[in-house]
Amino acid sequence: MGIQFLATGSYLPGDVVTNEDLAQFLDTSDEWITTRTGIKTRHIAKGETTSDLAVEAARAALSGSGLDPEQIGLVICATVSPDISVPMIAAKVKRALGIENAAAFDLNANCSSFVYTTTTAYSLMQTCGYEYALVVGADTNSQIVDWTDRATCVLFGDGAGAAVLAKTDAPGILATHLDCIIDREDALHCANKLHKTPFFDPDTVETLRERPDKIQMKGSKVMKFAIRAFTESAKIVTQKAGVQIADIKAIVPHQANFRILTSAAKSLGVPLERFCVNIDRVANTSAGSVPTALDEAVRSGVIQRGDLVLLAAFGGGLSSGAVLLEW
Repeated sequence: MGIQFLATGSYLPGDVVTNEDLAQFLDTSDEWITTRTGIKTRHIAKGETTSDLAVEAARAALSGSGLDPEQIGLVICATVSPDISVPMIAAKVKRALGIENAAAFDLNANCSSFVYTTTTAYSLMQTCGYEYALVVGADTNSQIVDWTDRATCVLFGDGAGAAVLAKTDAPGILATHLDCIIDREDALHCANKLHKTPFFDPDTVETLRERPDKIQMKGSKVMKFAIRAFTESAKIVTQKAGVQIADIKAIVPHQANFRILTSAAKSLGVPLERFCVNIDRVANTSAGSVPTALDEAVRSGVIQRGDLVLLAAFGGGLSSGAVLLEW
């Protein structure tokens, strides 16, 4: 008995923002962004929330699975940028899709969130008896980036992806790996806004006065970590499963920077053509990154049943992880 991906789905906001559009209010250019990141366009939510994106991606995955809503026993939503705290986004997904009786919660491991969510669902399905699970990764990064910081805001976009997992006779997920090392230099950081209360005024606390509530990133340090973590995670799951990296048909990475992907491919000794890449069109969608690229690869026929597929991600924390599966 294995846990297999039954179906995938994704959703991107309709508004596409080009590098030229950003150059209208930033000291940047298409050439500057493209040569440093590989990004040409990104989708930006205008009036849509993270919950809205999550619902649409989940709806597509559930439709593709052929299951009825009541068959789903577990819903987990991965997000960095929830538009609500109560209830959790997973509960809103349940309500929108008519999933009455299912455990539901949100998870945040930053840009590694979908790999963490898939691993969590996999574990709960093995131990708690769930037959089917719906996992979602969704983010509206446009709400948390500093649109005056050309070094970071050009990297991000909005989007959501989802998948339905099922207990089957097929092998499915072969191995998983999760890790998180201490970010001693705050290489990737974004704080929630603290509000004044009758008992607490954040403006009076010295260490909180300059607490940034937009994404702050030290790009070179994140890039160095990402390449190492990506490579290590890939090697660990292949060793656990007893397969060779050369046997992997498709690698679905977190889409953070095209230079990271090319370096990771070189480090692993894998042709870049095996990487499922959409960063040029959608940028970094955080928790939505891996599942949107996965859905695109499945729909285009790049991934077929029986293929060995590697999902790998890295993000703040500094977190990382990988899932190796037989599609």
